[in-house]
Amino acid sequence: MKKLLLSFGFGLLLTNSFGQVIFNVEAPAAISGPAISFVPTTNTPAANANWSAPLSDPANAVTDTVKIASDSLACTPLAAGSLAGKIAMIYRGTCNFSAKAFAAQNAGAVAVIIVNNVAGPAAGMAAGPEVITIPVVMISQADGAAIRSQINLGVPVVVFMGVQAGHYEDDLGFAAPNLLRANGYGIPAALAQNGAEFNVDLGAWVYGRGQNDRTAVTLNAKVMLGATELYNETSTAFNVDSGDSSYVTLPNFSETTYAPGEYSIIYTILNATPDDFVGDNTLTTKFKLNDSIYSLSKLDATNLPKTSYGVQPNPFNGTGFTSCIVFQNEHASRIGAEGIYFSAFTNAPNTLNTQEVRVTVSEWTDEFVDLDDAGFAFDNVVEIGDGSFSYVTDDQGIVKYAAFSEPVVLQDDIRYLFCMTTFANTIFHGYEQEALYSTNEENDRQPLYPILNGTAYNIGFASGVVPALGVKTFNTSVGINENTTIEASSFPNPAKDVITVKVDAAGTAALNVTDLAGRTVLTQNVTIENGQFVTNVADFKAGTYIFSLAYANGTSSQFKVVVSK
Repeated sequence: MKKLLLSFGFGLLLTNSFGQVIFNVEAPAAISGPAISFVPTTNTPAANANWSAPLSDPANAVTDTVKIASDSLACTPLAAGSLAGKIAMIYRGTCNFSAKAFAAQNAGAVAVIIVNNVAGPAAGMAAGPEVITIPVVMISQADGAAIRSQINLGVPVVVFMGVQAGHYEDDLGFAAPNLLRANGYGIPAALAQNGAEFNVDLGAWVYGRGQNDRTAVTLNAKVMLGATELYNETSTAFNVDSGDSSYVTLPNFSETTYAPGEYSIIYTILNATPDDFVGDNTLTTKFKLNDSIYSLSKLDATNLPKTSYGVQPNPFNGTGFTSCIVFQNEHASRIGAEGIYFSAFTNAPNTLNTQEVRVTVSEWTDEFVDLDDAGFAFDNVVEIGDGSFSYVTDDQGIVKYAAFSEPVVLQDDIRYLFCMTTFANTIFHGYEQEALYSTNEENDRQPLYPILNGTAYNIGFASGVVPALGVKTFNTSVGINENTTIEASSFPNPAKDVITVKVDAAGTAALNVTDLAGRTVLTQNVTIENGQFVTNVADFKAGTYIFSLAYANGTSSQFKVVVSK
């Protein structure tokens, strides 16, 4: 099926195999090597087409000496010719990115480096009305400090920025989409009790990006759980010609039993000939066995999905946009699904305030073996659970949670779609760009992250980025059972101070209250008398909360309360 194009609300690193864009310090040797983090501008309409020299075009590659602008913020005009023939280094802050680039451009710069003014990775850059005809990248604060330290010593710093292919003589490498990885980043531990139930195929595409052919190349993979090495295998030797690639496989990774935690798969390209660019010779992919979250996207330390930027289809169909992740497992009945974590963005001046997000779980019962099967279709997608979330503040990119109206117990070997849907063409869904499954798709030929644009399903975006969705699951042997749910309600709703909860039960119960991001805001034991109890929400911020009651006999209740101030 034809894949749609992406429309981005934020910057994107280019990661296709031969068109890899890099930022590398060529000299001096003391700081030579790739940037810790960099983001080039892109001239997609959502990012602003006024960035008219994207580094994805090989013609825009630059190798030159870095010079710090006399006004390091470059928010006012710079002296004509003061940056002639140099790569200008400017700092983030005060005025917009394109104004800084425009000042450098008018001063004769051949390219612009904008240094982030906060710790952490580089960020995407939106443009203003200025038309920028030279390449622009942002680098991290740490990378900027390393470059500046050498310039302050009077040492020239030479940087290359552009498409990597053919720039170096001896250069092997790969990128995130070229690696085999686990079929999921967040894996509920109930589905991985032994190697027969869960194992990972290992392998990668290795690319000859340099001018010279390479012989006797090997690929090594290690699997680590913390500091413990669980796997270490090296392939037989192979050759890689310039401008060509080799697909290399290794024995799969399988454990007799699995401990919970984050597993790292570290791939390294090995060769006796030194590599001129080592920044893409070692790459790591991960997966996390955890109590409750299923995801394709990376998870943070609290097991919430990470978001790289906002995405929507281009063109956008006016009836809505749905992002999904696929789940199918022969032991799926061990778990159920309670709801979905998600995030969203808008471009200014639009906001998320009052916008609605709908979450659903559907059975996808079309019968097909893989993507190449003539029976592959989206003709039989039946919704079996849903929930919704309404924004009351403009929480750009912040992870939110929507519970299904009723928990859904899953069935073995059924293919499910877990999805988020929005209806306004101003909303971009949160997507993650590091956990890329392109090689898994080539290897397994299974759909992983379909989208629905209006009424037309599609297998996903061409870049392979995945929705930053996390499905909250429970273990059916100890978790929620939809047949033991007791009806409960509260009044007043919306509430300001005290609420009365009415429930068809008596005795004591454990009350747990979470916000829509899944954060616990209250836990207490309550006593139910005459079918009701009272609790205080005066200290709650305005918003919607999930109240969950667990009774001594194993039954439970769940309902929403809106708090207004």
